[in-house]
Amino acid sequence: MDASIPPEILDKLTTFGELLRYLRRRAGLTQTQLSIAVGYSGAQISRLEQNLRLPNLATVQARFLPVLLLKNEPAARELLLQLAQQQRIDTDAGAEARSGRRTPSIAVLPFLNISADVDNNYLCDGLSEELINALTKIKGFFVVARGSAFSFRGREIDVREIGRLLNVDTILEGSIQRVGDRLRVTAQLIDAGNGFHFWSERFDRQMTDVFAIQDEITLAIVKQLKVELLAKERVAVLAKKHESIESYNLYLKGRFYWAQRPQGIAKAIECFDQAIDKDPTFARARAGLADCYVTLGSWENGTRRPIEAMAKAKEAATKALELDNRLAEAHTTLAYRTTHHDWDWATADAQFKRAFELNPNYAVCHHWYSHYLTAVGRIEESLNASRRCLELDPLDLVINTHMAWHYQFARQYEQAVEQCWKTSELHPSSFWPAYFFGLAFEQQGQIDRAAEEFQIAVKMSGDVTFASAALGHLYGTVGKAAEARSVFNELSERSKCVYVPAYDIALVCAGLGWKDQALEYLFQAYQSGQGG
Repeated sequence: MDASIPPEILDKLTTFGELLRYLRRRAGLTQTQLSIAVGYSGAQISRLEQNLRLPNLATVQARFLPVLLLKNEPAARELLLQLAQQQRIDTDAGAEARSGRRTPSIAVLPFLNISADVDNNYLCDGLSEELINALTKIKGFFVVARGSAFSFRGREIDVREIGRLLNVDTILEGSIQRVGDRLRVTAQLIDAGNGFHFWSERFDRQMTDVFAIQDEITLAIVKQLKVELLAKERVAVLAKKHESIESYNLYLKGRFYWAQRPQGIAKAIECFDQAIDKDPTFARARAGLADCYVTLGSWENGTRRPIEAMAKAKEAATKALELDNRLAEAHTTLAYRTTHHDWDWATADAQFKRAFELNPNYAVCHHWYSHYLTAVGRIEESLNASRRCLELDPLDLVINTHMAWHYQFARQYEQAVEQCWKTSELHPSSFWPAYFFGLAFEQQGQIDRAAEEFQIAVKMSGDVTFASAALGHLYGTVGKAAEARSVFNELSERSKCVYVPAYDIALVCAGLGWKDQALEYLFQAYQSGQGG
């Protein structure tokens, strides 16, 4: 291999299993191929990479080092041998890290629906998400974001393992049973280190008391974890809700479908619109509507012309803030829109800072803020924002994909590849890792691997335009003009029936060397306010 392993990557690989997995992938080996080469079974290699089995030091030196192509990588060789000597597994390391943390930390798992009606799932998710949103407003309190916390839904996993994976001390879980207008809500706090419950409560109330239940659980968590609640934080966390129960239920359904984006966006818009019709002063429903439209106008989920979608997003977010200026979500959405559509850096910076003042633990804000920092050339700060975002939401697909995006734009292609491997393991059915694999391999000159990954991304995504455009661009740059022209013709024809971003067509033109056409499409993209 021509490129040496960047020191930054080795610094992040802190266990034998992590380093072995990275080195195996870098050598282009599957687990089966490595097992044959070193005389282990596939199951043994799998357990090694999960830190469930520690190898013999002599075996690592005699068998693994030659197969992993480390002749010219002294730092990697030394680190692999050093980690092989350590007589502890990742679980021990995780427990030690948790015991040393001073900041209280919690993951709120989705509440279990034990009602006869499965349609009450939205209420369970809604209560969990409302608790997350309330707790994130407390400074100095580490709260795992929704995406990662909800990834354990329906999975039989020991809470101690969940705590290790999310790197938290405490788990909140519960259940909801609804019969007509009666609610029975149970909640319990669990020590993630030993799996023991240390607080539990049952609430038998009317549906109209759901807001009070949220506040009582929030205050119980604050008390049990000995978190200091400042006066202004108490006002934010326990802000009085003026929504009607009917409109509030519609809002929860909207957020339920919003979490299933992009497929659920149309249904989410319908629910938010209905909530607003029931209560025109419902600020959070308008903020949810803004999130939907800003997504429809974005490059990765965009199915509407940005100039239209972003106008609707601005209208909804602005109205939300007129009704309630404390909504961090609405400030964040406006900041994203200003970054990607208006390109007004000073205003975007101020909008992001206001959102952070209101909710310092809002993972989406850290995510989108890193976009802004990259756009203005503050790459190192952008990396810090991305890392914070991943810390808050370590298992989420969008956030993990975003890290690959960050490394790609920072021209750190080896790190981008490694992040894609991690994301593909967490989300094997997603096309996003393949897409970013393709971008990174192309920049590394691994053209065949890049083409293969782009083809996988096109197939798995149902032929999203930006994946097809990336493949067409690659074909054009390597002299496969016929294949590139085929992609260009297909996108051009598609644009007559549905929205196709002009930037995607420009990318194929650039690959083919059609400079005038590329500039023409780029100008169209600029005029329509397409972000990237």
